[in-house]
Amino acid sequence: MDSIKAGSAVDDSAGNGIARVVSIRLDSHAWPRRRVRRRVCLLAVIAVLAACTSYEPKPLQPAQTAQQFAARRLDAPELREQIARILPQTSAVWPPAEWDRATLLAVALVSNPKLDIARAEVRAALAHEVAATQPANPDLSLQSEYARHDPHPWLYGFALDLLVRSPGQKHLQTELAGLGTSNARWQLLEQVWTTRRGLIAALSDGATVQHRLRLLDRLAAAQDRLVAIEEKRVAAGEDAPGELLTARQARLEIAQQRAQAQASANTAQAALATALGLPPQALDGVAVHWPEWGEPPLLDDNKLRQSREQALLSRADLAAAIGDYAQSENKLQQVVMRQYPQLHLSPGYYWDHGIAKFPFDVGFTLPLFARGEIAEARAAREVSARRMLALQAGIYGDITAAERAEQGARESLASAEHGLQSLRQQEQQALLGLRLGALGAEESIAAQILTIRGELETLQAREQLQAARNALEDALHAPLSGPELELSHNLSVVAAEADR
Repeated sequence: MDSIKAGSAVDDSAGNGIARVVSIRLDSHAWPRRRVRRRVCLLAVIAVLAACTSYEPKPLQPAQTAQQFAARRLDAPELREQIARILPQTSAVWPPAEWDRATLLAVALVSNPKLDIARAEVRAALAHEVAATQPANPDLSLQSEYARHDPHPWLYGFALDLLVRSPGQKHLQTELAGLGTSNARWQLLEQVWTTRRGLIAALSDGATVQHRLRLLDRLAAAQDRLVAIEEKRVAAGEDAPGELLTARQARLEIAQQRAQAQASANTAQAALATALGLPPQALDGVAVHWPEWGEPPLLDDNKLRQSREQALLSRADLAAAIGDYAQSENKLQQVVMRQYPQLHLSPGYYWDHGIAKFPFDVGFTLPLFARGEIAEARAAREVSARRMLALQAGIYGDITAAERAEQGARESLASAEHGLQSLRQQEQQALLGLRLGALGAEESIAAQILTIRGELETLQAREQLQAARNALEDALHAPLSGPELELSHNLSVVAAEADR
């Protein structure tokens, strides 16, 4: 960068368009001119002060913000107005009787605190981009000297140090600030997907637990009937006490499983509340509609191929990594430009004891040790490149692994459903035998218990299949089915909101 120093006491002949501070001799011969210069100086000071921005304190109030967060509700009318901007097809009935994934994601997009941080970072990057286009502030140094025995004892003047950037450097610095803004937007979109990932994981866990709780309740009821029958048979001497002990032990295990499932339900609700940016109690009694849970539709090969190509080229975190590389490339260019001598011009003006002086100095900054800085910048660029390539390879591997995991999960589900079908047939045969008197109630209930346990195994297979689909969507950074497909087209609104 070129640095210019200008020193001047105000004189009409030295005018160059820059506001000048007046230095005057305080003697009786210069009184009229001194009054004019005082007025000019006063006007300059007033102009500078008028352009200043006043400080406005904005202290944090943790107690107040905690109360405000605890008061958040999912059915708040103002929340409906906010999500309508990104989900215009919001139900006319508010709050909806059942919440689907798209509506809940819209709630998370406007309420999640981490997204507020990402939006604030975008605004900060925009402010930095504006600041990068402005010239550097000058440094002003007032000078004075008194010579006691000199006929003109006073020296007045000032030094103005101006930092002048070359057009190439200014362009690179402005470009670097723009790249920072672009990266902040990509980071915002990546945080959007991170929020969506947490939301879907919590919804999926919640759906799994609700299905498991219903099956465990049925299993507990059937086991209770079996225990009651065993108690009568043991009392009648028809079965050994060990049979009753085994039945009761099985009932205790079911109770433990239900307690664990209820704890998992509470954890899933807390995770869902975190993703939505709401307190957990705001979700009490909320019904979620996800009819295709555990049975995600098969994917179209062309659509999957397009999503894979898009993820490998422009996934949000990959785009941010590419932006990091562009920033390191820009910094290397700036370092290379600094390996040439930098010119410093230091013009000035002084009223030196009755003599007008116009010093003009020329200086150079010699880049004798620029190679180390260049090598460092080049190495940083190489690191950014390797990170981008590693991330791209990781995306490729995640997509492939998720596709294979879904295929394996579908095969496991098919096997579990086949086994469940056999158990249901046995249950029907046991029920028919009970009606015909060929089998007792104990055998029929035992067949029901086996069927319910088969349903639990099938539920686990469905959970694995849904987890595989969630992992595939996460690797692609794109929803593949359901109501979120409509919302995904409006995600750009999220980034636009950050600019306001």
